[in-house]
Amino acid sequence: MRALLNRRLASLGAALLLLAACGGSSSAVDADKRRAADSLRTFLIERDWQRWPEYFAPNATLNDSDLALQIMRGTADGLNFSFADLTLKIREQVAEPQRVAIVFVLEGRHERPFNDQPATHQRLQIDGFAFDRFESGKIVESRLFLDVWGLRGRVAAAAAAPTK
Repeated sequence: MRALLNRRLASLGAALLLLAACGGSSSAVDADKRRAADSLRTFLIERDWQRWPEYFAPNATLNDSDLALQIMRGTADGLNFSFADLTLKIREQVAEPQRVAIVFVLEGRHERPFNDQPATHQRLQIDGFAFDRFESGKIVESRLFLDVWGLRGRVAAAAAAPTK
């Protein structure tokens, strides 16, 4: 299972490099990059669902599902329930016209179980990746990945660490 995750992460890294090699109108690309980052913050951290139509087209998909809003909302609610003081840091963005790839980190105090991982009451990080496709300034297709295997390792390390 770990080997599969490593292959997927390597594939995601290769996709970022491919996007980096592509050109495009810098102002349109920069606008898409800002909107992609803002959408993650607006929905994963702020959970401002009234703003969904500002960022996503009516027929947008998330991870190949037509239930984009419901999936994003469930993900955000689960993260914010389990992690107090959740923050988002954008580590890297690569874009070409109408496509943006983002590497990000979510960090918060792990106060309640998440994805069958018991609470550690310590600050933990979750690595994430998002790949968005834009049309007319709105996301029409998004892929969102959270590294729950990496989180599992951090939970295990936190549980084994001596308490102060």
